[in-house]
Parts: sequence; C-alpha cells; structure tokens
Amino acid sequence: MDSKVLVTGSTGCIGSATVAYLLAQDVEKIIGFSRQASNADVPAAWADRVSMVAGDIADEDSVRRSLDTVRPTHIIHLAAFQTPDCQAYPFRGMDINVGGTMFLCKAAAALGDHVKRFVCASSIAVHGPRDIYPGPTIRPQDPYFPPSLYGYWKVANEGFGQAYHMETGVPTVSVRLASTYGPGRDRGMTSAPTTAIKAAALGLSYRIPYVGREHYHFVDDVGAGFAQCAMEPFAGGYGVFNLRGRTVETNDFVATLRSVAQDLDLADRFDIAVADDAIAIPFGCDFDEEDTVAAFPKMPLTDLKDGVRASLELFIAQARAGELTEEDVDV
Repeated sequence: MDSKVLVTGSTGCIGSATVAYLLAQDVEKIIGFSRQASNADVPAAWADRVSMVAGDIADEDSVRRSLDTVRPTHIIHLAAFQTPDCQAYPFRGMDINVGGTMFLCKAAAALGDHVKRFVCASSIAVHGPRDIYPGPTIRPQDPYFPPSLYGYWKVANEGFGQAYHMETGVPTVSVRLASTYGPGRDRGMTSAPTTAIKAAALGLSYRIPYVGREHYHFVDDVGAGFAQCAMEPFAGGYGVFNLRGRTVETNDFVATLRSVAQDLDLADRFDIAVADDAIAIPFGCDFDEEDTVAAFPKMPLTDLKDGVRASLELFIAQARAGELTEEDVDV
C-alpha cells in the first residue's frame, strides 16, 4: 500500500520542515491540513505528491470530513496554539490544543486499521523546572509538573494518544520537543534565539529577554524527527519520546552566534546579547534521549554551531534579496 501522510499544521514552521523531510524521503503522498492551506501555494515540482486541505482542527465536522476524504495511512499532528496565545486566549487554546486532538483521534479511529501510525506533538512543557528532577537528565517517564495551561493541554494530548492506541491498536507516538530554532521559527516565547540570528544577519541590535539553560532543536531536525516517528519501524505500540536536542546556556548560544558571525565577516556590526533585565527560563532542560535513539536510531542531531550557521547564512541571503527586513524582526 502506498503511504499517504496527513500533516496537520503543515504551513507552520515545524509542519513545513516535516513536509520537506517527507519529500526528501520519497514518501508517495503528503496532505497538508490547516486553515491557510491552499494548493495554489504548492510548488509545481511537488504538485504530484503534495496536496492541501483547508480545515479547522477545532471544528469536529471539518476534521471528520477531511479524514473521510483523504483516508491517510499515517498522521502527524502538529497543529497547536502556542504558549503566549494560550495564556491570552485560554478557551481558544483549549479548543485547538485539546478539542482538536480529540477530534482528530476520533476521526482517525473511525478509519480503523487503514491508519498505520499516529504521531502527536507533545512538549517538554509537561514537565516543571529543572531543579525538581534530581537525575542527570529528565526522562519521558519522570513526573508531570506543567507550569502553564499549554503544558496541561499537552498532558491531555498524550492521554488522547494512549487512548487512541488502546481503542485501535494503531502504533502511536507522542513526541516532546523544547525550543526550536532556525528558519520559519517566528512565534512563541522561545522564538527569541531565531530572532537573534535574524538580527545578526541584518546588523541590528537585539537583546534576548530570558536567560538560563535551554534545550535547543534545529528546525530541520524537528521535521526529520516527526517524520521518522511516523515512517520508521516502531514496535512499541504506544510510546512517549523526547525529541533529540542539546541543553545550552543562553550566553553560550550568543557566543556561538557571535563566533559564526565572525566567520561570516559580520563581527563589526554584531550586537546581540542577553537583556539586562532578562527573566529566568521557566522551562526544564537536559532532556534524555536514550529511549529515542533506541527506538529511532536514524533521528538526526545537528551540532548547534552548524545549525546556527545554516540559519544565519539563509537569513543573510534573504536580507540581500530584500526578503528579510527590519520590519520582519521584532527588536
């Protein structure tokens, strides 16, 4: 049977990276699902493999109709309301992050064993501050202690994934990710490192508004990670895994960016630093990847300096082409 992968939130940063990775791995059919979805936005070179379905993840009828029409063999659920929006609009966040996942699980369950894998984006926000976990790393099986509504809703999503597997027997994976950086990372509190890279490309001053130890993922690795959890062999039935990443101090991230900028002859206009009034990072870090590598050994992990370099080089090219300007950077 040919693979037909449905990616919710396909027009977002992580969704776009996931679609790109699936294309590179020669997946037969990829269907993007989002409110902004349009086939007119699909490049001509991809038109025979990628199609888009416009729909609202928070609308049960919209989700059910879409899955009945598409009949995917694999589902990667990435659509979500980000942390700042969840705090500002909690009921809308609940509709999308909780209701949307429930609707998708129910619609997928109605397809029975036609679906071969269900992958759902969770978050390290299900955990609390680093200092409440005594071990050298935070493991997937360590206790929940969400500090925000977003974290509680991701706990619920993991429960939906487990219930979906129990109902259908379909192998199901929940993937916890932390701070994604790189091209396309434009929203949310943890978009600040990417904003810093953009500012460096444009020669602008920028102050990162928080400080501490942060767990970083390069955006290409995130797309690859979700795609591999969907397409690679998995015998675990139901599993929760930390996406591969590395914990780095904010000041060390800035030092890495400064080093790359110097390599690219941008040192004379580099003005990136941590803000004097920076708040402490309210998230955990040091997330364990042992189970992840054991289950998905091909999952990549890009070195921080290499990821920063790839991002900065792209933003420099966009700036020179007039595609990235000061108006695109919230400084």
